[in-house]
Amino acid sequence: MKKCERCGASNAERARFCSNCAAPFATDEAPNAASQTFVEPAEAPLPAPFVDFAPSNGVRVESGDDFYRALATIFATSARIVAFLFGRVCAFFKRCGAALWRSSAPSRTRFFSVALQFTRDAARSFAAVFTPSTRWSESAPPNFLWPSLVFFFLWTRPCALVAVVYSILASEARRTGDATAARRRDASARNWLLLELLCVALKALFEAFGMSLPFLKRLFF
Repeated sequence: MKKCERCGASNAERARFCSNCAAPFATDEAPNAASQTFVEPAEAPLPAPFVDFAPSNGVRVESGDDFYRALATIFATSARIVAFLFGRVCAFFKRCGAALWRSSAPSRTRFFSVALQFTRDAARSFAAVFTPSTRWSESAPPNFLWPSLVFFFLWTRPCALVAVVYSILASEARRTGDATAARRRDASARNWLLLELLCVALKALFEAFGMSLPFLKRLFF
């Protein structure tokens, strides 16, 4: 007969658990449960692609964490590139300003006169877009190259690109002395610029209508 060490009840020799308290008996194959200690299994090593992304606290990295980490890396790299380009541009303008400041008075006067003339020509080109072709000068029709480039980079539509082509062709005709061809091509460039402005206005109108449509439905329906 076996005697239970916990409750003192008698059990059969082949019994492995006490019939009274269910405590296990110590055997050669299975030691006493009280002396057993729980050993936590070791964590499996990370695969090779995930080793570089493993945090210092040993937490396993999931695939979603890898995606967001890569996305953050892309945004950080893009921000660094933009900051680098902005710094280079600022340094360029700073050097230009310093060189202009150290230059002589006639050089500064010539620079400002050229800049003022360029501003006037650009303003006249933009104003000529809304001026009828009958009021243009016969010998010197306006040049629409700068308005075409500005419209193309602002809205990136084929109409402005066609206006750029016509403006370049008009400049070529103006250099060769063909005022009639230059005037005809300038008129074509102006028409394409007006079509570009019409497309932009229609798009803005549709967007404004789409934004106000929920309010109109709530107000009238």
